[in-house]
Amino acid sequence: MKNKSKRFASFSLICTVSVALVAPALGDGYRNPPPTAEGVAKSGANAAFVDDASAISYNVANLALQTNSSLVVAATFARTENTYTPPPGGTSFESDGDWNFLPNIYFAMPVSDGFTVGLGITTPYGQGISWEGFGALLNPAAAPPILTVPYEASARVIDITPAAAMKLMDNLTIGIGLDIYYSQLELKAVNVSPSFPVPPTANSKGEGDAWGLGANAALTWLPSEGQRAVLTFKSGVELDYKGDFELNGFPTLSGDFETTIKYPNSVGLGYGIQLSEDIQIEALVEWLQWSVNDSQTLTTGAASQTVPNNWDDTFTLGFGGTWMATDGLAVRAGYAYLPSPIPDETITPLLVDT
Repeated sequence: MKNKSKRFASFSLICTVSVALVAPALGDGYRNPPPTAEGVAKSGANAAFVDDASAISYNVANLALQTNSSLVVAATFARTENTYTPPPGGTSFESDGDWNFLPNIYFAMPVSDGFTVGLGITTPYGQGISWEGFGALLNPAAAPPILTVPYEASARVIDITPAAAMKLMDNLTIGIGLDIYYSQLELKAVNVSPSFPVPPTANSKGEGDAWGLGANAALTWLPSEGQRAVLTFKSGVELDYKGDFELNGFPTLSGDFETTIKYPNSVGLGYGIQLSEDIQIEALVEWLQWSVNDSQTLTTGAASQTVPNNWDDTFTLGFGGTWMATDGLAVRAGYAYLPSPIPDETITPLLVDT
């Protein structure tokens, strides 16, 4: 709780490690789990009472409520398992369930009374996934002249966020941040063809990187003692990946690799109540504009294909709470409803999220 945190030294180091078993098919598109153990425990509903440097991710306006410098180092280990059945049906196959390491680090420092600056380096989007039994997709009767069967995909997105927050009034704070993205994407596939020049099977790989720029902003309002209302916004970004495509053994069919992945605008509205000195609860509703993923074009060498996505916008809902059982023990719990933005008819293992 905030009134107890003042007992610590003015500079604190908080290292958190969390483990998340993620099922992307159940929701949240490309987004990774909440970046800290506190956020994971509260199922992402951590915007109202976040009181350290990780507010850069949850609600940047809360930086202005901090009176001490803080450093937060967090590492999440996320494991994804999925089963894919190609439309309109057929033999299913499963992902390998690889573990993904998602590091995050934050620092914040008050410059003057009510004005705080900070820096976050996070991994908000993207993981890696590989598939077993991809040969089950091969249906010679339905195959085009060249059938590309993806079996491994990985995207790593790093977000470097300088941020600042200030008090507009005693009960109102505002915060802004600049999101500087760097990402690497790798896709591996088996190309299947019944005729020359491509052999019956040949491994192919496309890899590229991209830079992008976005922004985030937030307001925190304290309508009365022990209550907080928050409004958050994070802009979307398009990452245009460019790199190299290689079809093993066929240099004339290799060449450039290009594609674009779109990340959504999001708006959050939260409310938190301090029920007692030791108990806090809060709720968070978010709207995410996943409909920006209407389609995706993939260029591999001389070939280009456009895949329809037709993703839907979503509303997510989360509840979280903290009970300070003792001075040194916080017990947290939460619940989140995360509907999938991906229609069944366009789901594909080509993307990192399935």
